[in-house]
Amino acid sequence: MLLRRFSLLLLSLLATTAGAETLRLSGEVAARSSQVFVAPRSDSWQMQIAWMVEEGQRIAAGDPVVQYDTTSLAANLEQLEADVRRVTAESRRSDLVQDLELRQAQHDYEVAVLLLERARLDAGIPRELLSDLRYEEYQLALKEAESAKLDAERALVVKEKDVEAEKRRNRVQIASAENELERVQSMLNGMTQRARRGGTAMYVDHPWNRQKIRSGDMVQRGFSVLEIPSTDDLHVRAWLNEVDVARLEENLPVSIHFDARPQLVLSGTITRIGSQAEPRHYWGESGYINVEIAMEGAEGQGLLPGMSVLVELEAEN
Repeated sequence: MLLRRFSLLLLSLLATTAGAETLRLSGEVAARSSQVFVAPRSDSWQMQIAWMVEEGQRIAAGDPVVQYDTTSLAANLEQLEADVRRVTAESRRSDLVQDLELRQAQHDYEVAVLLLERARLDAGIPRELLSDLRYEEYQLALKEAESAKLDAERALVVKEKDVEAEKRRNRVQIASAENELERVQSMLNGMTQRARRGGTAMYVDHPWNRQKIRSGDMVQRGFSVLEIPSTDDLHVRAWLNEVDVARLEENLPVSIHFDARPQLVLSGTITRIGSQAEPRHYWGESGYINVEIAMEGAEGQGLLPGMSVLVELEAEN
């Protein structure tokens, strides 16, 4: 009887052992919100990082964190400032010339009006008071004065339009030069990036070679170069081979081990299991599912985003 009970207990233990297995997931401490710095817009498709804050350094709001090389932009800015001065000076000279030509056209019109009035007076002298020749001369002079007045009037209208068009063109040239200067000045200002809030600086991986981006590296526009994660609400982001996804479910308890803190072990709970497998570079050809885990007792432990962790849990076979 005793032997039979012992056998049943052994079989139960073997069944329990056979039904559960310790599943291990690799992951890292992650922040739910971060301030991410990306390479700013520039006329060049890539730029060099001239200076970057040290990784792990505490940053206060407003502190500079990344400075890009501005040699070409600064030279371009000087040239554009010179262009604005040149275009402005040329436009002013052109405006003066146009104003003088307009005043000359106005003067010519006023003279034509006066000459027409005199010609009308002469042509209005009664015929019997003049010789036939003189009378015909005055009539001819009146027609010529009327024609000259019309020509001067048309010339004045054309000149007014030409002057307005030329001045408009000059204003457009100045505005275009100033806008280009403002655009480059804005890009130059963007070459120094500052923190919007306090935190700890974390380097990010280059998307091509997976090495951390550092000072002196060349990066393309839009590349993420630095991150300042929030440490107020840390969690664990782990990765599970897609073949094991059926063995997990939300709310399962886990143990979290930290590579940088071997003596620290925290409890956690699975809060989310991703639905789409993703490739993980350098991990092989398999797809991996993202798993998010809430930590218990993480406050005051000095944990930082990016710390590598090993997650262990008991999962059914």
